[in-house]
Amino acid sequence: MDPTTVHTGHVLVVHGVNSMHELTKAIEVAGALLGGGAGVGGAGVGVGAIGGSMCEATARQPELINTIRTQFFLAAAIIEGFTFLLLVLVMIVLIRNGGL
Repeated sequence: MDPTTVHTGHVLVVHGVNSMHELTKAIEVAGALLGGGAGVGGAGVGVGAIGGSMCEATARQPELINTIRTQFFLAAAIIEGFTFLLLVLVMIVLIRNGGL
């Protein structure tokens, strides 16, 4: 064990954390940050996959470029909209718990 933690029977005491409420807030902030990072990464992968599919579809049928481009931008906008919603929710959790 590192010097900042002490195991006393069934209770783990972390030095620097004054109460269980502070520990709960810290876990909520960490969860919000991890979830936000995973969500943004997933959105990036999703938009990249859509972009790759758009390139393949355009190569197969170049005459449909306008339709393909429109569908790409609609799908990307929906993904980015949910990503911004996720970031707003992360900011709410951080502000509520004093993480900012």
